Amino acid sequence: MVILGFSALAFFVVVLIVVAAVEALGARRAELDETVEVYAQGMSGRRVANIDVLRTERSGLVRPIDELVKGTSWAEDLELAMLRAGLPLKPGVYVAVHIASAAVFFAIATLISGTFLVGILFVPLSYLAIRFYVRHRQRGRIKAFEAQLPDAIELMSTCLKSGFGLLQGLETVARELPQPTSQEFSNVVRNISVGMQLDDAFASMCRRVPSHDVYLVATAILVHKTVGGNLSEVLAGIAHTIRARLLLRDEVHALTTDPRVSGYIISSLPFFVFLAISLMNPTYISTLLGTGLGRLMLLAAVGMLAAGMLLLRRFTDLDY
Repeated sequence: MVILGFSALAFFVVVLIVVAAVEALGARRAELDETVEVYAQGMSGRRVANIDVLRTERSGLVRPIDELVKGTSWAEDLELAMLRAGLPLKPGVYVAVHIASAAVFFAIATLISGTFLVGILFVPLSYLAIRFYVRHRQRGRIKAFEAQLPDAIELMSTCLKSGFGLLQGLETVARELPQPTSQEFSNVVRNISVGMQLDDAFASMCRRVPSHDVYLVATAILVHKTVGGNLSEVLAGIAHTIRARLLLRDEVHALTTDPRVSGYIISSLPFFVFLAISLMNPTYISTLLGTGLGRLMLLAAVGMLAAGMLLLRRFTDLDY
């Protein structure tokens, strides 16, 4: 019965993963009239977060989960997180991936340990693993966008000096630069093309790319729209400022590499020592795992290591 149960669970997990992959790869663009309708509804409430012409519509086996999640308060936050990470996933697909990964972690931990309690304890690890992956994608995407932003600003400034308009400059950036800058500027151009105001289009981009550099560029363009001025010179100055800030960031990162790596190595040493002793002399470590005081001391040690790593990260995470 146990083997049959795990077989059914494995089949369910495989089916759910395949369906989620098909949903992600088979996304189709929403129709233009639906896009304009969403935009009009959002403008009536002045909520820019849900206005995006690149939002996709999916139908399939994950659709019921998507409909169930859509009514919750955190569905909008999930959709925004997927946009920031550059993942073509609806909130329902994201929840389905969580369910599948939790089932996989539970099955593997239960098979290895032989007890359901250990499998249940490993279920939160699947949630943390996916959250870590999404946050890693978000940080990488924002960092890549910030690195490409000076080139995009200089290209826009050159287009303006050549006599082109702002929209033509945005289109040139979307056509010439690599991802993710081209995708974000394409979103801005398409939003403006369907009738969205310039300030709302840039506000939507600032929501998708939460970066001070993006806020600076958007503010400069919107101020120029209101009061006028030489936008090409303003953009050239902003590009120079951003390049100097990125250079300072790289210098700070290089100076803090030594303490960060040393902290990571020192923090990981207890785990490797614990694993080595467990393999070489299991009876020596049984006192620590087999008694209540030993387990309490082990939890305290893990907590102090985690606190030390957080403090080290805080000390090396400098504002610039």
